[in-house]
Amino acid sequence: MADGCSAGPEAASDPMGGIEAPLAEALAAPSAATFRQLANSPPFGEYASELLQFQKLSRHMQENSANGRRLMFLSAARMQRSDCEGAKDALRTAEALPSSEVIIGSELWADREKRLRLCEAGNVSWFVQGFIGCRGFLEMLESGVLTPPMPTSLSIGIDDVDDERYLLGTIDAARELERYAVNRGQLLDLHSVQACLGAVQSLEQALMQFNFRNSDLRRRFDGVKYVVKKLETLAYEVDLAKKRGEAAGNASKTDRQDVDSEGGEPLAKKRRAEAAPSSGSRPLAVDLKLLGAIKDRYDAFDSSRELAIKRSRDVIKSAKNAIFALQRDDLRKADGLLKQCARDAESIYKELVAGLPSLRGGSFSAALEEFAEALAYRAFRRDRTLLSRAAMQEASGLSFPLTLLEYLGGLMDLTGEVGRLAVRSASRGRQAVDEVSLCLACVDAVYMGMQDLPFLPGGLGKKMGPLKGTLAKIEGILYELALLSHGGISVTAPACAVLEEECEGGGAGEKTADGTA
Repeated sequence: MADGCSAGPEAASDPMGGIEAPLAEALAAPSAATFRQLANSPPFGEYASELLQFQKLSRHMQENSANGRRLMFLSAARMQRSDCEGAKDALRTAEALPSSEVIIGSELWADREKRLRLCEAGNVSWFVQGFIGCRGFLEMLESGVLTPPMPTSLSIGIDDVDDERYLLGTIDAARELERYAVNRGQLLDLHSVQACLGAVQSLEQALMQFNFRNSDLRRRFDGVKYVVKKLETLAYEVDLAKKRGEAAGNASKTDRQDVDSEGGEPLAKKRRAEAAPSSGSRPLAVDLKLLGAIKDRYDAFDSSRELAIKRSRDVIKSAKNAIFALQRDDLRKADGLLKQCARDAESIYKELVAGLPSLRGGSFSAALEEFAEALAYRAFRRDRTLLSRAAMQEASGLSFPLTLLEYLGGLMDLTGEVGRLAVRSASRGRQAVDEVSLCLACVDAVYMGMQDLPFLPGGLGKKMGPLKGTLAKIEGILYELALLSHGGISVTAPACAVLEEECEGGGAGEKTADGTA
């Protein structure tokens, strides 16, 4: 038998028997932080406090919205089981919940941009949508109206957001009518099924006048046609079942006695017609005037949105060109491009964004983030400093404040440009150690600062991987330069080429004009 197969039973039972491990030995302390080489470092502790306050308020609003949403589920369930009083109690309880203004305070509420961000983070729209759906269903049961007015207590005062939630809530009400009609169809209540069909058909025709962009509202609208189709099928089948029953002589004795001898019309139907008010005083099942006003506002907002996207591209282009000029050490050209960025951003804000806070996100925010990156890179190249938010605001020359998300996004993207600078500097060999060390200090300061934050807002979390990769690559360059200084080993070109490729685009991927990566 071969030697490899003659091991004893003890060795065979120990899979680690042939491995030798060294004795434990404490390691030297890791390298000290390098960001002290910078002339200035941002106060990330202040930014952490701001994020904690935002997190606290948004969680309070989320709890409030979740309570309201549960009440809406309860209200809809009670209405489906003919408990309208119980449904009204649930609606009244929901209306009595603390308003968004009370939760966040009048000072923050006065700032429309902060108000919008907090309401979005607090899922307020989710609750409002459910409330409108339940209110529309209740009004349909009691008065035949599918489109009740928007309660002022639930409005956040930003028309495009309120209008979208209202339309989504009305579509929710139509879905509740579909379920209601199925249950009434079991009793062959053709009148109720036809009333639901007429209201939803009218709603569908009104919504078809909108030019919805690709959004949740568009997807929900696409489902309305299936509600109409279901109601049409129910109306046809219930009507057919009633006619078959009459033809077969299966009508109940009560029904036969309940027929008017003069006109042959059911007395119950005649009494409903007599009790109903005249058509001149009855409201329409769908308030077309209300929906028309919403459409006008929607079209105006959509036009402004398209214009903001188009003009934001100019800001992004100028900011990128400023960064390229800085990479070529052309500070004069970079300064001119940065001033152009500020002028373009200022005009977009004053003409479009100031009146429509919803436009602050997306493409305009992406443009400001690119602008922030260019400002930060200019300060690093010229003054060896990492701009604080206040210093960046002053350097920008903008009359409106940069958000914390835009500032932090600009800093994280800055690390990619600094990584490219380190690669280019490394080609000079030993003489580049100080400059590459400064690049490492900049990236290290941003990386360590992000660790101090309680969470990364928006989509900044996806930038942490590339940031850490840039940090490790610059450390690798310094290692190769150290070998070059002590042993005459040359820096390998492939490593530098790979790093420059990975750092390109700001360290977190190129952003498109609409703010996506």
